[in-house]
Amino acid sequence: MKKLLVVLAILFIGILLAGCTSQPAAPVATPVPTAVPTPVVTVPPTPVPTKEVVVVVVNKTANVTATPTATPTPVPTYVITFTRDLNIIPGSTTYVKVGTKVIWANMDDLKPHSVQAIDSQTQKYFGSTEYVDIPYGKTLEVTFDKVGAYDYTTGPFQPQELAKIIVTA
Repeated sequence: MKKLLVVLAILFIGILLAGCTSQPAAPVATPVPTAVPTPVVTVPPTPVPTKEVVVVVVNKTANVTATPTATPTPVPTYVITFTRDLNIIPGSTTYVKVGTKVIWANMDDLKPHSVQAIDSQTQKYFGSTEYVDIPYGKTLEVTFDKVGAYDYTTGPFQPQELAKIIVTA
C-alpha cells in the first residue's frame, strides 16, 4: 500500500512540474475586426402630401310624403287544455271575441284527445263532422271569424262532453 502511495505522489509531482515550464507561451493571434463603412442614405421628403378622401352619401329620393307603416295587430289566442285526469281546462263553455284563435292542447300523455263538430256551422271551422285527433303534446288551432255559438263535442277516447265556443263582437 505504501508503494502505491509513493507512485501516486510521484505522478502528482510530475504533473505539477510539467505544467510549470520556464518557457513563456507564444501569444495566440486574435483576429482584429475591420470596420466596413456604412453608406449613408438620405431620404428626401415626399413632394406631395398625403390626401384624405371624404365620401359623402346623399339620399336622392324624391320628396315623397311618408306614410306610416301599419303595425300588424296580434291575433288574440285562447287555450283549451285536455288534462291527464280527463278534464277540459278552463271549462266546456268558452267566450271569445271575433278573430280569436282558439287552441286545443293535449297535455295527456296517456292517450290522444279529439274534438268533433256537431253541426254544419262548426264543421266549417273543423273541416268536417268527423273527429279531429290531437296527439299528446300537439295542438289544434281554429280562428273564429264570425259572431255566433259553435257547438262541438270531445271524445271518443275520453268521456264525451258537449262543449261550446261563444264568439262575441
